[in-house]
Amino acid sequence: MALGLAAIALSLVTLVGLPTPLQAVAAIAILVLLPGQALARLTPVTDLALGALLVLALGLAALTAVSTTMFYLAVWSWQACIITMGVITILACIARARQEATS
Repeated sequence: MALGLAAIALSLVTLVGLPTPLQAVAAIAILVLLPGQALARLTPVTDLALGALLVLALGLAALTAVSTTMFYLAVWSWQACIITMGVITILACIARARQEATS
C-alpha cells in the first residue's frame, strides 16, 4: 500500500516540478526503485543482498522496456514515462495484495 501511494505522490510531485536536485532524486525513485521494489516483492526471494540486486535489475529492466516501447511507437516523453512507471508500480502492488489474500 505504501509503495503504491509513494508512486502516486512522487509521480505528481515530479510532474508538477521540484528544484533540480530533488527532481533528480524523485525521478530515480519513481523510475527505478519503486517499480523494482514492487516487482521484486512478487518473487519469493528472502536473501537481503539478492533482493536489493533484484530491485535494481527489475526496475532498470522495466524502465528499459517502457522507454524502448515508447521510442519505437514514437510517443516518448518523460512525463508519459513517469506515469507509466507509476502505473506499473501500482499494478505490481495490487498483484502482491492478491498474492497475500490467496495465501
